[in-house]
Amino acid sequence: MPTVLIRLEGPMQAWGLSGRGTNSAHRATQPRPTKSGVIGLVANALGRDWADDITDLASLRFGVRVDRPGELESDYHTTGTGDFPLLPGDIYAHPGWARKAKTYSPGEPFSAPYVAPADVDYDANGVLTAKPGLTVITRDWYLADASFLAALCGDHAITGPIADALAAPARTLYLGRRAYLPSQPLLAGHHDAALSEALTCAPAAERTKQESLDAWIEPEKPSGAVQTIHDQPISYNGPTSRGARLEQHTRIPVAVELDRFYSPDRELNPEVTP
Repeated sequence: MPTVLIRLEGPMQAWGLSGRGTNSAHRATQPRPTKSGVIGLVANALGRDWADDITDLASLRFGVRVDRPGELESDYHTTGTGDFPLLPGDIYAHPGWARKAKTYSPGEPFSAPYVAPADVDYDANGVLTAKPGLTVITRDWYLADASFLAALCGDHAITGPIADALAAPARTLYLGRRAYLPSQPLLAGHHDAALSEALTCAPAAERTKQESLDAWIEPEKPSGAVQTIHDQPISYNGPTSRGARLEQHTRIPVAVELDRFYSPDRELNPEVTP
């Protein structure tokens, strides 16, 4: 069966298997792309909406090869605390600011002091501060400078449109989170080769240092050491719904000779000559 290859590379990327942690304060990332994340990316490239059926996409076998694992980093933020110059509504009670507010045109800069949110009050010293317990700390984990090669294998009636959509996506695509944009073209090939063979023969990313690469493949016929992972996409309508699937770890040597593989351009455009 044909396999479409997807290059997932960028300064930052994140792939989750669960929502935020306690108080929505933490977002974790898996050390490699998830099937649910990649299928979501593909559905977005195809122009599908959240509520659209993804049964055909979820039926594809999935694999991912780690060319560069990247570095695990975190983005740390705090919000909801500090001192504030005004309470909400005070701007209208203050004669000077009230006059400015009346002449304000939406969309233009307004040189008023920061107007605090409603959850502030005067402390014992008469200073406006955030009410106790309102400070929110968030920490978003992500992979920096990582590069992966994902693969989806199935009927050509599905992989063909996916390859075309990755070359010319219906929407802007991102690597797990909206701020994390890819730095390389997503379409890395569309080949008439099995999942394992496609991942084995595809060239490695630049700056790949290992002589052999880790890969996790969804087995067609499970045998040997396999593990169950809660990563089978079911629906993106509302909270993402996932089921269980199997995956198998393997080591893949870095490819050297690729003569018998088509380039993405050659396959998508038959007029391109070797």
